[in-house]
Amino acid sequence: MKKKVLIGFEIGTGEKVFLTPDHLLVTGVTQYSGKTTCLESLIQRLGVKAVAFRTKLGEKSFIQGTIIPPFFKDKSDWQFIQSLLEATLGEKLKGWDRSKIIQLSKGTNSLLGFKKKVDERLNEKLNNFERDILTNLQAYLEIVLPKLQSINFSNELELVDGLNIIDLERFSRDVEVQSLIIRSVIEEVFYKYKDTIVILPEAPKFLPQKRGNPCKLVVEQFIREGATDNKLLWIDSQDLASTDKTPLKQISTWCLGYQSEINEVKHTISQIPLPPSKKPKPNDIMTLKLGEMYVCTRDFVKKVYVMPFWLDENKAKKIALGKLKVSELDAPETITPFKVAMKQPEKVTEKPSIDFSETTKRFNKELNEMRTDFFNKLQEVQEQFTKVYSDIFEIKNQPKEEINEDTIIAKVLQKIPVTQVTQEVKPSVTNKEEIIKEVLARVPSGGMKVYQVAPLEKLKKDFLEEAKKKILADISTLSDNAKKTLKYLETRGVGCSVNELAMKCFLYPSGAGGYSKIVNESIAELKVILVGYKHSNGKSHGKLKDRIKELIQVHGAKDEEIEQVYNHILMELLGGKND
Repeated sequence: MKKKVLIGFEIGTGEKVFLTPDHLLVTGVTQYSGKTTCLESLIQRLGVKAVAFRTKLGEKSFIQGTIIPPFFKDKSDWQFIQSLLEATLGEKLKGWDRSKIIQLSKGTNSLLGFKKKVDERLNEKLNNFERDILTNLQAYLEIVLPKLQSINFSNELELVDGLNIIDLERFSRDVEVQSLIIRSVIEEVFYKYKDTIVILPEAPKFLPQKRGNPCKLVVEQFIREGATDNKLLWIDSQDLASTDKTPLKQISTWCLGYQSEINEVKHTISQIPLPPSKKPKPNDIMTLKLGEMYVCTRDFVKKVYVMPFWLDENKAKKIALGKLKVSELDAPETITPFKVAMKQPEKVTEKPSIDFSETTKRFNKELNEMRTDFFNKLQEVQEQFTKVYSDIFEIKNQPKEEINEDTIIAKVLQKIPVTQVTQEVKPSVTNKEEIIKEVLARVPSGGMKVYQVAPLEKLKKDFLEEAKKKILADISTLSDNAKKTLKYLETRGVGCSVNELAMKCFLYPSGAGGYSKIVNESIAELKVILVGYKHSNGKSHGKLKDRIKELIQVHGAKDEEIEQVYNHILMELLGGKND
């Protein structure tokens, strides 16, 4: 793929402009810059394998090529799961978060298997931070999995020569599903193919600047290592500001088209590698016509008219020289490839020609309306299937109820008829003596041992009382400031910063100095008796109820008892000083 390819003609001189195939980015306002035509034309003239995606409903791009079925490879390695979680949270994961993902992904080979582990983990005792992360991931998987299970994916990615098109229009409302499919295709091309171009559409959607997306990690690997086997990534981006800059740094060929928004105009100009005095002015970018682009490579910067694949070189050169207008060309407008020719002036002949232009336009309009209606119906059917699979998915993942033997025994005893006693039976003295003899017979004899008999429930109650006294004793050792901090953290129920505790708990004025020492000392006291802690992100949490559970739940305390002890201790705090 080292051969050069004609991209078009330099505006003003009419000279041919050639590119050496490399990673490429084309930008410009959709429908007014000619981004897709540029990419499609280069693919046609190169004659190599390429794969592109249609992601928007009613999209007119890529009018010639081979439609292939969507490909998706289910997996659950930690890197893949990390990209999913970053997509849901909208931020990069820290080392602590990554370690949890690695632990959960071990022993799984599918997203469904991973979700079951997440569900099981959420039923365990977790801190609020980990629970929030796993809850987000669980919600994401509950959206994506039913949709993925309802689609009949291809098990193999088989690319033919020329342009291969994967139609994702029916998932136009499901960016999550589109992202997973595109990621799988890019990864498969990276490991399986050579001399292949992947065209990534809508870069701000699949390579967002400030959010995560499943495509990001595999795109970065593809663009760093793919060029060695002539695997190239061509990116279509309507704007630069919203696109992640990490992959863009590896791109050497830029085709910059028309922009209308002033900030995007500035971004475009800043990417042109020319001295400030020779850079185009904002008005130059804002007046670019359809098909006109600034082409920037390592070797040159030129203003070029990009020649569409359906146009001959003679007409393209005339447009670059200003001798022919783009508006005078009858370009294809629908999914059906039409042979295109320049409109000719009317000629006087003996037999008048029939003008089918209006009929063709009407036909094209009706065809587009039918196509849009078809995809709307398909979307409705897809939503119905998704609902069915969601119900099936929910049934499959319902936790199995454990058999409660005590409840069953209680129900059975309720059904046993009780013999009514008409007369109170009082045990006789003889019966009492027999009972006493029986008890004494069961007491071990020998030696001087003395046994004190205590019911099991009484022992549990004693331990509960000791645990309660332990917590109250620990609380009583706290300073007034620490007690106030604990009360505030418990009422908030979320992580609180030092600044918030100072201003909202201790009521220090904003900007007052010296408060951080008081707050930190209070938090340190809470940490000593295990009723509070400070997270690595600097926010403090109360864990009074967790501490109570640790001490009394092991003795069979029920949730009601735990709540009673918790409320009792809060009342003790309310009775303290400075309350």
